[in-house]
Amino acid sequence: MPLEGVPKPPGSRVSDHLKQAGQSVGIDFTGLCDRYPNTLQSHALIDYTFHAHGEVKQNEVVEALFKAYFTDGVYLDTANLIKIAEQCGLPTQDVLEYINCPSNIGRQQSRAYDFSIEANGSVPFFIMNYKGTFSGAQDVDAFVHMFDTIASTSNANL
Repeated sequence: MPLEGVPKPPGSRVSDHLKQAGQSVGIDFTGLCDRYPNTLQSHALIDYTFHAHGEVKQNEVVEALFKAYFTDGVYLDTANLIKIAEQCGLPTQDVLEYINCPSNIGRQQSRAYDFSIEANGSVPFFIMNYKGTFSGAQDVDAFVHMFDTIASTSNANL
């Protein structure tokens, strides 16, 4: 994917199924953004936020990114990533340096490649605690079981 992303084809950008699924949990998938973004800088921002500010702030940033792109139609280029980071209270210069650092972008490329190999082409593919857990559509019980397993394993290691 080029850094500037790629244009979306004309026509409906959100399937009826996705629209309904989103509405059932309070998410309005609008399809307003006319480009598929290159997400390396977005993932670098998420990575920076976790390491510099913790998982609570990371969740805030992820929610803001998703809302901006999927609901508000904001294209996630560098300028908009900085705006989102600022709205979440992150230091502008630190974020700018981190998301433009070649080694940080390279790390995101490497992680994306590793995940794609592990996923073996399956969509969706779920990764929890940096490990592949399952692929394809899953019912709620599968998620609950996996969350319980992770929680019991994590607690045992404390």
